[in-house]
Amino acid sequence: MPKNQDIKKVLVIGSGPIVIGQAAEFDYAGTQACRSLKEEGIEVVLVNSNPATIMTDKEIADEVYIEPLTAKVLEQIIIKEKPDSVLPTLGGQAGLNLGMELAESGFLEGHGVKLIGTTAETIFKAEDRQAFKETMEKIGEPCAPSLVVHNVEDGIAFTNTIGYPVVLRPAYTLGGSGGGIAHNETELIDILSNGLRLSREGEVPGKRSSSFACRRGSGRALYCRLEGN
Repeated sequence: MPKNQDIKKVLVIGSGPIVIGQAAEFDYAGTQACRSLKEEGIEVVLVNSNPATIMTDKEIADEVYIEPLTAKVLEQIIIKEKPDSVLPTLGGQAGLNLGMELAESGFLEGHGVKLIGTTAETIFKAEDRQAFKETMEKIGEPCAPSLVVHNVEDGIAFTNTIGYPVVLRPAYTLGGSGGGIAHNETELIDILSNGLRLSREGEVPGKRSSSFACRRGSGRALYCRLEGN
């Protein structure tokens, strides 16, 4: 792929603390990305909340910010540094979520900044379970039936029409945090409640997106995405 001559300065979003589902591989990948960008003569600005990483070494990027990984902090850095692009794909789930938040709020477009490495639409289709299902159906891939519900009670009712066990898979969480297998209603309530709590806020205005539940057996599977106020 030829170099995009429009890209002069890139803000790279780090992954923050090393946690299960978002470990040291993102530090390695982000470090290599910064080096590659600099080799192409592109100015690199890095932001990461974790100082115990290779990528926060002052030689890795032209400017290094050790700051909390929040949309507000990134907005302030963008205003100050004026990058033309933001690279969110090497910061794990944290980077993807922040990239989406900045794009959805209109901040990036308002400041003439674009996402590189992926698009907000692609992140949405990959992370949002219903959008992913619809994308698969459009290209003819077999996909389980699904239903969006807005509270735990509806999730229980829907699961009761299918039977146990069910597998819960949250959207927009680290390595599937908040997911699990429920064998009965008590476990279902616990896992769904936790999934709602952990999932990224802001997918739907005024609501918090949660998870998909699936059951495999007798040649069928079910996915159920949950949303709560």
